[in-house]
Amino acid sequence: MRDFYEGLLPGMKEARESLSRINSHFALIRLLLFAAFAGLAIAGVFRHYSIILFVLSFVSLAAFIVLCVIHGRSKHMEELLAEKINAASRYLARIDGDYSLLTDEGAEFISNTHPFSSDLDIFGSHSIFALYNTSHFVYGRTAFANKLKCTDFSELTGDSINRDQKIVSSLSDDPEFLLDYESIGALYSMDKIPEALIRLCTGKKKLPSALKIVYKLMPLLWVVPVVFAVLGNSAVTRVSILLIILINLIIWFVSSRNDFTDIFKAGLISKQIEAVDQRVECIFDGKKELFVPGYLDENIRSDISALMSACKLCSLREQPIMALILNAVMPYDIFCADRLYNWSLEHGDKLLRSINGLGVIESLMSTAVPGLVSKVSCFPSIVEDRKAFFEGEDMTHPLLDPARAVSNSVVIDSKTALITGSNMSGKTTLIRTVGIMCILSYIGAKVPASKVSASVMKIMTSMRIADSLEENMSTFRAELIRIGSIVEASNDGTPMLFLIDEVFRGTNSQDRTDGAEILLNKLNKPYISGFMTTHDYALCDRAVERKDGNIVFFHFSERYEGDEVIFDYKLRSGLSHESNAKFLMRLVGIE
Repeated sequence: MRDFYEGLLPGMKEARESLSRINSHFALIRLLLFAAFAGLAIAGVFRHYSIILFVLSFVSLAAFIVLCVIHGRSKHMEELLAEKINAASRYLARIDGDYSLLTDEGAEFISNTHPFSSDLDIFGSHSIFALYNTSHFVYGRTAFANKLKCTDFSELTGDSINRDQKIVSSLSDDPEFLLDYESIGALYSMDKIPEALIRLCTGKKKLPSALKIVYKLMPLLWVVPVVFAVLGNSAVTRVSILLIILINLIIWFVSSRNDFTDIFKAGLISKQIEAVDQRVECIFDGKKELFVPGYLDENIRSDISALMSACKLCSLREQPIMALILNAVMPYDIFCADRLYNWSLEHGDKLLRSINGLGVIESLMSTAVPGLVSKVSCFPSIVEDRKAFFEGEDMTHPLLDPARAVSNSVVIDSKTALITGSNMSGKTTLIRTVGIMCILSYIGAKVPASKVSASVMKIMTSMRIADSLEENMSTFRAELIRIGSIVEASNDGTPMLFLIDEVFRGTNSQDRTDGAEILLNKLNKPYISGFMTTHDYALCDRAVERKDGNIVFFHFSERYEGDEVIFDYKLRSGLSHESNAKFLMRLVGIE
């Protein structure tokens, strides 16, 4: 895909520069037209109200207004192009493993108590979320984060994953649509919940019947001055006009005690619904097949249109003087409130469902990214006839430098893999890779591998264990709590994949070996597979002596050249007793 993005960038940059020059000219012409309008109007006054000068002044004003509209559209196109260039650049950064442009880390989703997200670098700097998320919509970001956390694990099935894979495949086949959508999303970014819009949708307010009758009947009073004006009674006409204005203003004052908060928030609601509307319009134009029940309802466009019309009416009374004039003519605030309340009752729930559906669609767009930026990728197959199965061929950890990453292959089927090898040889990276392959498989994404097959398993990890002074917790106690949660999760019969790095590293060797052996026995169940890295060769020797068929061995190795340790990061079958700790200590002066 590199060629695709690199091929688009020069043309987009040239088009943006051209638009920038045009917009500079538009700005200058606008200034000249306004100056001409003002100068001709003033000259017309000094030339004894010259009709010709006034006409030319009016023409200048009309041209100025038309040019303002054209200029606004042109600036919008330039801004959209700028965002599309940024989006394409971010895709190239993903391909190169450059995180300098990938600044959305999903920090608010970080949880140290989650079963696996902190250990597998799902959120934070240099994370899966930072690498793949393309959403600039609070609901899209949240939906993608929840997918990565497997929040709806109980609803995961082969059918649901295959359904998402079909949508993701369709999105992956149209990378330009994804660029267009992301650029619109960035231009109309909504990183916070649109509280004003949500409050309107859920408010379910009804205008009191008395106020509804008042605002509908009051305009009829204007018939009175019209009739007297026709009859030629100017005095009564003037008095009746003043009385109607006075009555309207009294009604305005009295009705202002009602909670008409929504009409005062109409400007904000209008901006929020415009951000939704732009996204919906892009999908309608580019991927209409996404308008399906469960995601987007086809009627969402009419729901949005009705709300935008109501907000435009409310916006007319935003200026205090305009509000005074409008409410002097009729009970305008009551009229606006009734329009908004009626919209909420009729369309509010539907719009909320569509907004949530839009978030799900955006999460699927982010799910399409791995297939676009990985050198090698494939859709995993979900195996439903095996309880705890994983097979991966040529798997690459997506967060590693693509130019240097080494791929590996592994198969596990209701067994525990003990992985041995020296420090820094690749043990932890391998088990993290397996975990990430499973997560990407479950969200319907392509994975950076040539082949992956997996059953649906809940994922439990114990890797990054740290002490806590605040909670008066040692590293060993923190690890015990983490391991305890894995054991507890293993008791409910749900298929599980556990990933444990350097088990019981915080205690002495004998206790570590005994504890690890007990743990392996507890996790020896037909619906559980797991990977455990260890330097505890006594544990491995015990497993060999017992001829434990539930345990398989893998290892990493290295070679030495002078003062260098050369790792090939390739996983091999079997057990290794190698250690490079003394060699590494010698390199730093510890003999």
